[in-house]
Amino acid sequence: MRVDSDYLIIGKVIKPFGLRGEMKVFPITDDIERFNTLPFIFFNNGHSFNKVDVESVRYSKKFVLLKLNLYNTRSDIEGFCGQYIYIDRKNAVKLDETGNYYYDLTGCEVKTGDGDIIGTIYDIQNTGSCDVYIVRRRNGKQDDLLIPAIKQVVKKIDIDRKEIIIEIINGLF
Repeated sequence: MRVDSDYLIIGKVIKPFGLRGEMKVFPITDDIERFNTLPFIFFNNGHSFNKVDVESVRYSKKFVLLKLNLYNTRSDIEGFCGQYIYIDRKNAVKLDETGNYYYDLTGCEVKTGDGDIIGTIYDIQNTGSCDVYIVRRRNGKQDDLLIPAIKQVVKKIDIDRKEIIIEIINGLF
């Protein structure tokens, strides 16, 4: 989900946790431990992004238990339920040259090496073994395409041009 190129979604508030102002967060990141180094996060109020300092971070199974500075009761946190948590791009985890943020891939046009346009990526799912690009077909067919983000299929990603070149292998479509 791409909202603003300057901010990246890193989690979603599920519900308050306990009585002292912690929130249970579903992490939307490859590395849940990245929350350990966050001095602050942002919430989108619809018009702007509001910065909130992080007081503490704990983990419970696959969730993050986040305590925000100046939010000390369960009722303080209830208003955040269902909201996404963001980090600004300049403080985001730095990726190596082969890595891309999901938000940068969303909206990319998918083409074959011959230049045939397949469609546009509108979502990405992590299956555990690889990411899968969910592509809305350009030719008007109703079914979305699921394209595995593996070396045998994805040949080139050009974020600046918003384009991904794939090779169609047996069984892909």
